[in-house]
Amino acid sequence: MKKQIIFLFLMMTTICFSQATEKWSQYIKKESDKKSEKYYFTSLENAHQKKYKVVKKLDSTFCIVEEENLKHNLHSQIVQPVNNLWKLPSNFSNHKQEKQYIISTDSIKGLIRELKTINISNITILDSRLVAIKSDSEKIINSVIALKNVLSITRESFEPKTESKIIDQNFSINSINKAYKNFPLLTGEDEIVAIKDDFFDVNDVDLLNKLIPSAIQSSTVSNHATAMATIVSGLGNSAASGKGVAFKAKIKSSDFLNLYPDEITALQDVFTQNHSYGTVIENFYGSLANRYDTQLSENPSLTHCFSSGNNGLQGYQSLTGNFKQSKNTITFGCIDQNEVIMPFSSKGPAYDGRIKPELVAFSTQGTSNSTALATGIITLMKQCYKTITNTALSNALTKAILINSAKDLGNIGPDFTYGYGNIDAYKSLKTISENRIVTGNLASGQTNSHSIIVPQNAKNLKITLAWNDLPAAINSNISLVNDLDLEVTTTDNATFLPWILNPDIPEKQAVRGKDKINTIEQVTIEKPVAGPYNINVIGSYISNNSQDYSIAYEYELENQFEWNYPVSNDNFPYDGKTPSPLKWTSSFSGVAGQLSITYDDGKTWEIITNSINLDNQQFAYTPSEQKFSKAKLKMTINNTDYISDSFIISYDLNINASLVCDGTTEINWDKPANVSSFNVYQLINDHFEFKEQTTQTNYIYTDATIYTVVPVFENSEGIKSESTLRYAQNSNCYFELTAAEVYQENNVKIDASLFSLYNIKRIELVKINNEQENVISTINDISSKTFSFLDTAPIKGSNRYKINIILENNKVISSLTLDAHYLGQDSFFVYPTLLSKNEMLTIETQKEENAIFYLYDISGQNTITSPLLSETNIVNLKNTASGIYIYKIISSSGKIQTGKIAVL
Repeated sequence: MKKQIIFLFLMMTTICFSQATEKWSQYIKKESDKKSEKYYFTSLENAHQKKYKVVKKLDSTFCIVEEENLKHNLHSQIVQPVNNLWKLPSNFSNHKQEKQYIISTDSIKGLIRELKTINISNITILDSRLVAIKSDSEKIINSVIALKNVLSITRESFEPKTESKIIDQNFSINSINKAYKNFPLLTGEDEIVAIKDDFFDVNDVDLLNKLIPSAIQSSTVSNHATAMATIVSGLGNSAASGKGVAFKAKIKSSDFLNLYPDEITALQDVFTQNHSYGTVIENFYGSLANRYDTQLSENPSLTHCFSSGNNGLQGYQSLTGNFKQSKNTITFGCIDQNEVIMPFSSKGPAYDGRIKPELVAFSTQGTSNSTALATGIITLMKQCYKTITNTALSNALTKAILINSAKDLGNIGPDFTYGYGNIDAYKSLKTISENRIVTGNLASGQTNSHSIIVPQNAKNLKITLAWNDLPAAINSNISLVNDLDLEVTTTDNATFLPWILNPDIPEKQAVRGKDKINTIEQVTIEKPVAGPYNINVIGSYISNNSQDYSIAYEYELENQFEWNYPVSNDNFPYDGKTPSPLKWTSSFSGVAGQLSITYDDGKTWEIITNSINLDNQQFAYTPSEQKFSKAKLKMTINNTDYISDSFIISYDLNINASLVCDGTTEINWDKPANVSSFNVYQLINDHFEFKEQTTQTNYIYTDATIYTVVPVFENSEGIKSESTLRYAQNSNCYFELTAAEVYQENNVKIDASLFSLYNIKRIELVKINNEQENVISTINDISSKTFSFLDTAPIKGSNRYKINIILENNKVISSLTLDAHYLGQDSFFVYPTLLSKNEMLTIETQKEENAIFYLYDISGQNTITSPLLSETNIVNLKNTASGIYIYKIISSSGKIQTGKIAVL
């Protein structure tokens, strides 16, 4: 009876297996072709049980395995030999032209030898297991995939494209400002960040002394690379927007023309690398994804940060570049200051349904900027963890903390637009400092249980599990290798499962269930009961000896309120220009708040709004007038006041250069009504130092360095204004505008406008006649930047002038030569009268009236007739033969003027 049951079970298994394999029938070898093989088709369950080596996951049920001795141990139909088509990418298409393919192998030498036997010699070795070749599709199918040393073939884009243009820093959206307040020693000092891009401008005022030289850096300097470096670790010398998140970190640059991971030896002392670029939309697991997963699996303290891409308008699955399909990296989208996704921000899911992007951060300019912002935050986290534990923060724990601390946006739970939500720098650092983390490892089939205590009045318990997975085989349809499962249980055996998404319906809200594709799992419990909770990590399948994992957890307490922006040391608006929402964290439910502001330390309060929705956690507020003042905010909830730190309201003073001339620069700025003095700062080496205080709204310097100005009020400083630049010498050399024209028929008026009156002794009008210069008028009392001269005795024809400015040191600054044509009693002025064929003839009229210009050759034949419709008229003589010509001008009033011109 027992034998019959086993037989029936095997028969049913075979039937079910046979029916299910129809989806992958193109890979199954025909009966007539079966012979000694190396690769076989089977179920994942069977592969795991028999400990076969999985070389490609086809879906969550079936796979291709490698087993040299399997041919001696076939069990009915549940293991079947395969042809070579499984080695191809899912996006393989037929084409006749040569294209680049990437081949993975276990033996580079063996593969090259085989490729040469089929006449492929254009071979590029990429690393110890990858080569690139060029071929058409026919040769790939008929020859290449049959080679013994070919494990997989992919086609991937290797042309990086940057994914934003300019800097738009706002530290309030990701609570970086609050992190600075509560963790003032975290600045990125002693940290090195790698930026894979072009080379950044080492002379940029925000990046002075930042570079750690590297053999892998690009030789091409670009604005994009400079912007990314500035967002990560800028010094803030140029303006508020020039300050980076980890502003004391150093930078190592690497060239993104090599899209594969940099050699780990080149990334010495680097634990975070920024990748703000993409290629094209690629939804497959290629050699690039494999190599990044391999590097992070082998170097668990390194973190790679990728931008999701700017192709979100194309819908879901719009990540740009297959390297972003890797499991162990982190991919970032971007949101605006209201925490709404930017429409262009690329969306997930990953090719196999995994959650991508994992997180979002602020930027309105592109996912490049949000990723650089996130890279800076991670750098602070790594500094914090190293300071506390004297060990490096692992990539898996970095992901767990970032994701667990993020603010959920979009649908409840994770989604394919916002991922797990918006990064919160302050909460991430708080998780580290309060040690709300768990690490461990386990083997296949093992379960680890970790206990935490949830206090009374807690709400919104959140627990996140993350691990660095082994790399999947190139072209795997499912990339997960080691499968861990998270569940949270209570003492009364209630079980909570993680959020999962349906990639086939990407807009659908997450539900609870077992996750079999992600390396990140998250459980949330909105209303946890006080007491112990067990965090169970289950090793559902682990292919190697054991798998490390990391966990982060947090919860809120009911009826709590905290201000997030502005906090102490913050300026409002954050950059002195752009309004940004007030922000807070609240755990109140079902009640409204009253928002007020004070400018006199609480003596009087102005109500901004009487009923505010606390759940929004932000409020757009713009003061009715520009004040320069200290201020505080107050949120009143159930008759309890929650008062913010004192912060500064101040605005950029709009510095501009009024004079750049002869080694002297004069700058000026706005004069706000309630600001009486200004502090002037000078850039010394790589930072600003106080120079002096002034009550003026202009400042003059001769040292060609960089300055900024700060308003002073109520014994406090406002925001530093945008700093001066190293202006091109003599770019504003006194003269802003000069002009000369005939005035009131018998005079010539010369007008001028100056940038500055600094150091001017007198101003002279010089008339130039036959190259002789004579001063005909002088201004000694100089009180205005605009002035005029009048020449009351102009000569008939061309009158030439220039204006001389004589400085206190007797140095002369001259304007360009000015020309005015005075006709005297003539109605018309024709010039030049000796000209080449390429020159234009100009005819000026005493006053605008209709007239006709006639040109006759020496025989009296009319060659040109042209109407004169304005005071200045141009006649083209391009096709006129050389010779002497007679012109005649007849006005509508009957006036006639004649003369000669010569065309050379």
